[in-house]
Amino acid sequence: FRARSIPSISIHAYLTRILKYCPCANECFLAVLVYFDRMTKSVNSHAAGFKVDSYNLHRLLIAGVMVSSKLFSDVFFTNTRYAKVGGIPISELNLLEVEFLSINNYNLFISLEEMQSY
Repeated sequence: FRARSIPSISIHAYLTRILKYCPCANECFLAVLVYFDRMTKSVNSHAAGFKVDSYNLHRLLIAGVMVSSKLFSDVFFTNTRYAKVGGIPISELNLLEVEFLSINNYNLFISLEEMQSY
């Protein structure tokens, strides 16, 4: 997930862009927080020592929103659309999606109790 340099777009502007061009339910954004929390606490060897920082946050956000919208929304956009909105090549986004799923142990389900705790 690590970028070569910190993207020039702010997190607020990036999230606004995602929401404008790939709207999804509020639950998607809440789910991304849950997934990030799980990723940083994971004992999965693939995620050992995983940290969210300025070099990976933008990529994590676009991959996380894309994955969560596929789960929580009845209507979602193509990976190509998310790649264009996120400013990354489709091939890279496809790899990020698989890595995101792997780090989360392919466990995207969030119980109502867990969702409410956020």
